[in-house]
Amino acid sequence: MNEKKKPILFWITAGLILALSITLAVLNWKVTSLHLIFVEVQGRLIFILIIFFLLGFILGKLSHLISSRKKDKKVDEYVTFVEDGKK
Repeated sequence: MNEKKKPILFWITAGLILALSITLAVLNWKVTSLHLIFVEVQGRLIFILIIFFLLGFILGKLSHLISSRKKDKKVDEYVTFVEDGKK
């Protein structure tokens, strides 16, 4: 792909995502209440959706980070085991 086309595709994609986000915000601007186990939260639906999206994103990244560290540790142990020449 040509280097000059990459920024153009990036800006087109960013513009579409921005337009979709603004449309989502306008359509979900009503006030709603969310009943959790012991708490009731009232607020704009778009803000509640954003908070839960960010919470899920952060938890997903943490889960990936923890699992990749465990895999790296297992690989390091295996490499050390093989380098020692023991069976």
